[in-house]
Amino acid sequence: MGPTKVFFSMYGRVLTVAVGVVGVMLCAALWTTDGAAAGLRTVPGAALVTWAVAMLFWLPRVEVSDGGIDVHNVVRSVHVPWPAFEGAETRWSLEVRYHGGSVTAWAAPRSSGSARWLRTRRDGTQRGSGGTAAATAETVAAAVTERHATLLAAGYLDARRDDAPGASTRWNVRQLAVLGALVVATIVVTTVGG
Repeated sequence: MGPTKVFFSMYGRVLTVAVGVVGVMLCAALWTTDGAAAGLRTVPGAALVTWAVAMLFWLPRVEVSDGGIDVHNVVRSVHVPWPAFEGAETRWSLEVRYHGGSVTAWAAPRSSGSARWLRTRRDGTQRGSGGTAAATAETVAAAVTERHATLLAAGYLDARRDDAPGASTRWNVRQLAVLGALVVATIVVTTVGG
């Protein structure tokens, strides 16, 4: 029916890159002033801070496809297939309701009133769901509603089935493992080198 739409925070990506650049600059500055050993000792800590910021602001996203909605949050990801989908709301952030529960999307906060006003003032109209970089709760909810309506109109979601798959949740194991390894490396370097 349609392509997969991926929504993420552009501000989060800019912030992550900025934190990474500051970390590299800090390591380089210590390397040049205090020697290679001091510069290398700061690498795990700088990598830890950069990875934590990436987990909070770069990696969270919402994917809307013909198969359903995937909400990738900081620690867990939830897949909501369309037969289990019950609605999407935008209070403080995007909330996807499904049969048996709901999930709030970390990557899609509600835009502020001033941001909506500025966006409307700038181009004369409120933006639709076309841009994937603008991951506000409103744009993602519009994309979810549009895809759901398209699938309903095409007849793919006509009858509610009791045997339809429900939402599934999984831990972001790789992300958490990298975080744990960086914490351990930072502790080891700090205690051994300090």
